[in-house]
Amino acid sequence: MIIGAGKSGTTSVYEYLKQHPEVFMSEVKETNFFALEGKEVKAEDNSPEQTEHYPWAINNRTAYEALFENVKSEKAVGEVSPMYLYNAEAPEKIKEALPNVKLIAILRQPVDRLYSRYMHLVRENRQPSNDFRDALREDSIWWRRNDLVSEGFYARYLHRYYDLFPASQIKVFLYDDLRNDGSRVMREIFDFIGVDADFVPETGTTYNQSGKIKNKRFDALIGQNSVLVKTVSRISPNMVKTIKSSKGLKKLVNSLRAKNLEKAPLSNELKREMTSSIYQSEIQKLQLLLNRNLEHWLA
Repeated sequence: MIIGAGKSGTTSVYEYLKQHPEVFMSEVKETNFFALEGKEVKAEDNSPEQTEHYPWAINNRTAYEALFENVKSEKAVGEVSPMYLYNAEAPEKIKEALPNVKLIAILRQPVDRLYSRYMHLVRENRQPSNDFRDALREDSIWWRRNDLVSEGFYARYLHRYYDLFPASQIKVFLYDDLRNDGSRVMREIFDFIGVDADFVPETGTTYNQSGKIKNKRFDALIGQNSVLVKTVSRISPNMVKTIKSSKGLKKLVNSLRAKNLEKAPLSNELKREMTSSIYQSEIQKLQLLLNRNLEHWLA
């Protein structure tokens, strides 16, 4: 189970895991089941105050179990839900249902993660405000929404899992590792979940990239929320499954989408200011928890 963090490469790892013949991954990415079971899944809207914008989430056990009905002889069965990292109820619910689960977290420098999340929301025209600097204001929506500033408080969230699960069931990677040597990270993940670690997935594609859409007409044709994609999903779900199962087609579509995005760089000055004022203490606590030097996150 990949528990987060959002905008830290979880979609890419999900896609790489799906390539392994001994791994079965839930077709629904981000089921959020252990966070939202029994709760109302909010309808999709453009309200900036919306704290849980996941209309596809699974909120009942029957539907959740149905996601894994096609498991055959795979050695590892998994899902990806970054909400599990920060949701207060998820750790205990996961422990109760799956006490022997292998938990994987991928963490990104928190200001970089926040900026990527912001640009993701810009891509969807759902940004909480038009100025990223607003995140410095603790009275702003940036602090009220759990997927923005607060998602970067990794140490406090991981403590919940270390308090419930043995350390041998938890594996934490840095986004830096995934970006610099994706093949090595996947080899370690395969070994951790008990499948053939010599299998080499195609890791040259980065999925779910953030950025401002350059050509809205093109995005309307091939974007993630395009009319064409929604229409095909409604008329021919099997065609969607065929496209998703084709590595070549997925890579092509992802490449075309990425080329239609532009991302203004985050200034080093603002990054240092936000790191110091918001995340410094949390990063220092994370260093101790993971016994890993994170000074480069503080620079």
